[in-house]
Amino acid sequence: MKINKSDLQGALEKVKPGLANREFIEQSTSFAFMGDRVVTYNDEISISHPVEGLNVTGAIKAQALYAFLSKVKREEIDVEWEENQVVIKAGKSKAGLVFEQEVRLPVEEVGEIGKWKKLPADVLDGLKFCYPCCSKDMSRPILTCVHVEEDKVEASDSYQIVKYTLGKKVPVKRSLIPAAAVRELLKYDVKEVAEGSGWLHFKTEDGTVFSSRVFDGDYPEVDEFLAFEGVEIPFPKTASSALERAQVFSKSDFSTNEVAEVVVEVAEGEIKFTAQDEYGWFEETIKTKYKGEAVRFTTSVEFLINLLEQSPACIYGEDRIKFTGENWEHVAAATAGRE
Repeated sequence: MKINKSDLQGALEKVKPGLANREFIEQSTSFAFMGDRVVTYNDEISISHPVEGLNVTGAIKAQALYAFLSKVKREEIDVEWEENQVVIKAGKSKAGLVFEQEVRLPVEEVGEIGKWKKLPADVLDGLKFCYPCCSKDMSRPILTCVHVEEDKVEASDSYQIVKYTLGKKVPVKRSLIPAAAVRELLKYDVKEVAEGSGWLHFKTEDGTVFSSRVFDGDYPEVDEFLAFEGVEIPFPKTASSALERAQVFSKSDFSTNEVAEVVVEVAEGEIKFTAQDEYGWFEETIKTKYKGEAVRFTTSVEFLINLLEQSPACIYGEDRIKFTGENWEHVAAATAGRE
């Protein structure tokens, strides 16, 4: 069977985020070929993409297949599917990879996909804006999710809340999407959405289907914490560059989606940023026109940079600070005084 290497490699690239790091589930570190699509599944997300000219069923270890194709220079390769191996020929090169004819991934758990509906363009903006505020504490699993309902997207980790108002209602029922899944979903330009049983599905124009488990439960009401009065704390233009330097020394773990944090201490006439990780620490003090009582809060450094790009000031009052934009609100717990 003649196959375009770039098409196959591109399809594998599309579904790679659905691979598991370790094979706790059989074949979860493999590419599963199911007819004309290649599929990955790691119990949290499942991704599939069409491969033109392909019609085969079986599974191949992902690392070996992807690594070999990355070294092949020829655009057209010859693929022979045998009983227990797949043989790939590219010019004078030939490789045989173990091929399991039975797909044992529990992809049936993903279930049937409902009717595809157009996804409002700003939903991805809302997800991107909100997910850094999700909790990482699995003792409260609902707070590890982004809450999407009607015309709003929300997230909270108990210490901060963010609400993003959409221009149109989302055409699916209320959903709790894990932040880890949102992080991967944002890599795709999805255009449509469909409901499933315990899963929510998204589709791109080129046929990639991204499926995420969704949590069941009631998300806490947050609006009552968003409305309060206080005094304004202005951030100068130099704040963003200082935060970018703080980001270098912020606690973060990209493999576990641990969010890099910064401590912000505001006093009369100055703002101090502090960050620390296992490799070092950082602090920087900048000037501000603020003249109120001292206040201290902690948040995601990347998120704060994003906030300041849209709103160069916040409100402090009632032991909380609030940033407000055209279609979003962010409130974080704050304490009076400085350390």
